[in-house]
Amino acid sequence: MEFRAFHTYSSILGMDVAVTPQEQNGDYESGAVRIDGELWHLRTARVTPTKPGAFLAFWRRDAAGKTAPFDDQDPAAGLLVFVEQDDRRGVFRFAAADLSRLGITAGRTSGKRGFRVYPSWCAGLNPQATATQRAQASAFREY
Repeated sequence: MEFRAFHTYSSILGMDVAVTPQEQNGDYESGAVRIDGELWHLRTARVTPTKPGAFLAFWRRDAAGKTAPFDDQDPAAGLLVFVEQDDRRGVFRFAAADLSRLGITAGRTSGKRGFRVYPSWCAGLNPQATATQRAQASAFREY
């Protein structure tokens, strides 16, 4: 995997860290990286032609080998989601608490195996997508 979006982001910030690729969710440049001593999951979201925003898969295999959402007890500090559209790019930096609050990790909710992100440049959203964009907004930075 190339991790092109992450490498662009890390070079802008002056970080020199290695990404450990993860087999699961490989279509989304799935990996893990240590930043300032903390483990972070990485994904690159895909812009889809029929819906606004971008989609990504975020799951693990459980003890039985079935796909399952990550849970609130996952040791990672969070998830970095990269998104590029036209000439714009950004990153969602979801801390573990954000993932729980948004119902992405299992714990207080059943969690999700994939979800959609809505960068600040997404407009004309339906009410549910607008609410999701608003809930994700504090985690998003354009670069």
